[in-house]
Amino acid sequence: MTQDLERILDGGVRQVLTDAVANRPYSHCQFVSQAVAAVVTVEDDIRFLPDTLAAVLEQTVLPGVIVVADCSGQTMQSMETTFDVVTTSSEPLEYVPQAQTVSVQIVNTRGARSFGDAVQKAIGLARIAPEVKNLWLLHDDSRPANAECLSELLEAQRNTPGASILGSKQLDWDGVNLHDVGAYANKHGVASLVVDGEPDQEQYDSRADVFSVSLAGALLPLTTLRSMGGIGVWFTTYAESIDFCRRISRSGGRVLVVPQARIAHRRARYEGVRTRGGEEVDEETPINPAMSILVAKQRYYYTDIARLRWPVVWVLSLFAAFFKTLIRLVKKQPYEAWCELCMPWHALVSAAAGTKARALVSKQSKVPHAQLNMITATHAQLTQWKDRVRALDGQRNTTLLSPLVRSHLRVRAIKRWIAALVMAAVAFASVVVMYWPVLRSLFSGGSLYSDQLAPTSATFGQLAEAASTQWVWGIGGGVSLPPTPWLWVLLLASLFTFGNVAAATGLLFFLAAPLSALSFWALAGIFTRSDTVRIASGLLWCSFGLAMGLYATANLPMMTVMIFLPAAFAFVFRAVGLYHTEDQVRPRASVQAAAAASLCFMPVVAAEPQLLLPLIVTFLVFLLFIPRHRAMLLLMPIPAAFLCAPTLVHAARLAQHGAWRQLFGDINVPSVGMNGKPASLNLSGVVDRAFGIDIHNPLADLMDGGYSMGILVALIVALLLAIVSLVLPFALRTSRMMWIVILTGGALAIVSAHVTISLSESGAVAGSVLPGLTLAMLGLMSCVCLMAGGAVRKFQALRVSKTTKTQAQEGGSNGKTASNLHWLVVVGRMLLVLILAASIVVWSGFAFERNGKGQVAVSSSGMPMVATDSVQSNHDQRVLALYADSRTEVSYSIMRTSRGDLIDSSPAWRATVASGGHDNTDRTIGKLASRLLSNSDSSAVASLAKLGFGGIFVVTGGIGSEELATNLAASDGTQTVVANENGTYYRLTAADGKGMTVNAAGQDEARHNMWRIAWLAALCVIFLLYVLVAFPRKRDQQPQEEA
Repeated sequence: MTQDLERILDGGVRQVLTDAVANRPYSHCQFVSQAVAAVVTVEDDIRFLPDTLAAVLEQTVLPGVIVVADCSGQTMQSMETTFDVVTTSSEPLEYVPQAQTVSVQIVNTRGARSFGDAVQKAIGLARIAPEVKNLWLLHDDSRPANAECLSELLEAQRNTPGASILGSKQLDWDGVNLHDVGAYANKHGVASLVVDGEPDQEQYDSRADVFSVSLAGALLPLTTLRSMGGIGVWFTTYAESIDFCRRISRSGGRVLVVPQARIAHRRARYEGVRTRGGEEVDEETPINPAMSILVAKQRYYYTDIARLRWPVVWVLSLFAAFFKTLIRLVKKQPYEAWCELCMPWHALVSAAAGTKARALVSKQSKVPHAQLNMITATHAQLTQWKDRVRALDGQRNTTLLSPLVRSHLRVRAIKRWIAALVMAAVAFASVVVMYWPVLRSLFSGGSLYSDQLAPTSATFGQLAEAASTQWVWGIGGGVSLPPTPWLWVLLLASLFTFGNVAAATGLLFFLAAPLSALSFWALAGIFTRSDTVRIASGLLWCSFGLAMGLYATANLPMMTVMIFLPAAFAFVFRAVGLYHTEDQVRPRASVQAAAAASLCFMPVVAAEPQLLLPLIVTFLVFLLFIPRHRAMLLLMPIPAAFLCAPTLVHAARLAQHGAWRQLFGDINVPSVGMNGKPASLNLSGVVDRAFGIDIHNPLADLMDGGYSMGILVALIVALLLAIVSLVLPFALRTSRMMWIVILTGGALAIVSAHVTISLSESGAVAGSVLPGLTLAMLGLMSCVCLMAGGAVRKFQALRVSKTTKTQAQEGGSNGKTASNLHWLVVVGRMLLVLILAASIVVWSGFAFERNGKGQVAVSSSGMPMVATDSVQSNHDQRVLALYADSRTEVSYSIMRTSRGDLIDSSPAWRATVASGGHDNTDRTIGKLASRLLSNSDSSAVASLAKLGFGGIFVVTGGIGSEELATNLAASDGTQTVVANENGTYYRLTAADGKGMTVNAAGQDEARHNMWRIAWLAALCVIFLLYVLVAFPRKRDQQPQEEA
């Protein structure tokens, strides 16, 4: 925008009008028609008004009156100015030509609800002479595209005196491509039969009589306006034209389109560069006007049918809205889908006004539909039109690639995917080699376990109930607490193992390495197209997980984070169009990628709810960098938040009682040895705790292989490269965005190390630093990948023209400089790959040296079959497993499967205990177990039977196990049933046939709780909606570089 134009716009409507009149072209070939008054409506956005006024003043036939209807309210009182036009002929003059006066007026039409309303208010406020017979209607963004526009309209009116309204051909702002050339009736709507955006080649210039025309650029006789009772304001700017023309056509009038009269229409509001209130919107960040457009179409539809049919149509519209919503979602139009859902309710709210509008249409309809066949679109015409629309839509926003370029991209994709699969195979083989005994044992039907991960033999149904019910089964008689969100991930994984939950844990364990490597490979592809950098970074991400001991401790929640977190961020950058591609293919924003990112964040937050905190901060800051896609970014966390809704609501509702601590826990059993005690750590302390090293004792580290110092050096180098990325001119915005991820991740790790999430025999247990460190490491490695640049060699044709060779030779020193710079970039990229490779060696070596054997194992043991059958056949009774750690200490677990089950692990309960909470039944069971360890106690056995326990299983291996077994056998009410290598099962005879079962009232209430049902319903709906949007669909376009 030039400085002169900025000055004019700053002066408001008056300044624009004054400059337009002052700069109008001086011509002796202009005429003035005093029978025409031009009405130009203008709003707060006056960007297009200067061009429109200039085009009006360039007409060969000028209107006698030009009225500017100021809807912005800047004009406090009406203003009028005039100028004279002297028309002369090239022939010798026989008389002195008389000057013709053109009146230019500005009137205040503030408060106008639509274009038609503004026109009608302007007519009432302006000084219009009696000789004015016609109105030439113009929006401020609809300029005449040719100087003969008004002249053509007047000529057509003279040739067709019966025309009730004459419309113009509608073009884009450049006057090149078509919008429409009138429209034909189509059931209860209209169809232009013109493909919006096709080039204007005068292919529709034979049109004359049509059903409707746009009021923008239309010549409207005042008699028509008065006889029709004015323009229907209720239909808004989007439908008032077709409503007005509908009433004309059905009252027996003629609607004529004049293709020779051309209007360049910017359609600012329709294309989202102007708000409903008329304010300016940046063309780079247009708003979506779908709601207003659909409302206007619906209003036209309802007023086109009999009012007696409205109730039936409205009921049917409820079902139609559902299917239209699904179709919109499949088309990746989520906002339009929401608008479709709202349509029936908009119709209900506006029924009263619609009744009046329908009454007016009925009153003026005198011509039966059969007589309108000439201006009604046929089925064949509609079919051809829709085919042409689909064809043009398929070409929009698509880069057409030659066969040679497509072949090049295809070969590149094949090579890239082969390299990625080899990388994944290497990652998988590494884990298999390290944990071959574990893999072999899994095939025998055992369950994965470690010091942190409890084994499982739960059924799919038990897992589904535990994931969806606010009831923790294994605490006392059961307590009402939110379910662990990660159980949903395990539930999904169990689908791939046909409902075998134990096998699902093994599947997650061994597929985590290749999937996490592929996930970061995809994220690295956002920042660079260098295959070597992507492969190296993917393997480094995998080795990072190995070095943190995730596999040694079977930390399945963190493995879930390692798999899905990079993929989620990869989809985020694709959603906003910030990614690298091959040449000739432009990055573009994608709603589909945004939905995929939302789905990937669900398992991340479910596994480690504490990550929701930095992710929210990250997305809020991302809004500052990418304001154009704020709606997309704000909608991304919704599915993850709904998945964790019970946990979040419970943490917020009971925050004063310490329930917020559960956000920093996960399904793993925390311990001081793994998590450490609560402490105020710095970043070096976080690294020490995460890797289990001591970077402050380098001598001991050197004696132990030097891996600790290697890890520290690798982290420092990555940090330095990330700092350098902040000044790279081609990565400024992206690197700053990833630094937000680094800072929020580091802050989370420090905060988590300070929070108490559980109590153990060794004292308070702190939250894990691994989620925060992983998030920070993702940001660091992303910045390192940015250092590689695009790394895509430009595709060149096989044959180079002589002209190109000559230009290259004439380049001289510039060509040499570019060549030297290219080699410098190549060498730098090679050094980067060597750094990544060295880091892989260090981290993998540390993992093999420290965590090669690890704690992870496979449990094939459990309670005897008799005990397992008893709890599975009678769900109202339970088995109490006792383990005598010593002669004075006993621990217990409530069994509902053959093993103490993973699905009963509750971070919410551990947070409750850490905050001083307790369960009375839980304490009672502990006291009864202590009494049985001390001596035989028949009353303790009877009390356990009353609590609903049908048996006791004494686990062997404890120091006091034999004494405990002896005491139980000596107590009345017990019967030794069976013993195996794992322990002895005692049936409590006191519970036989006496109806002594666990009190399941609380559990039943939790199952049938309305809030649970509402949550599950909302979660299912949201999940399915996002899946519909994320699901890929076939596109009729050339193949593009995507991976």
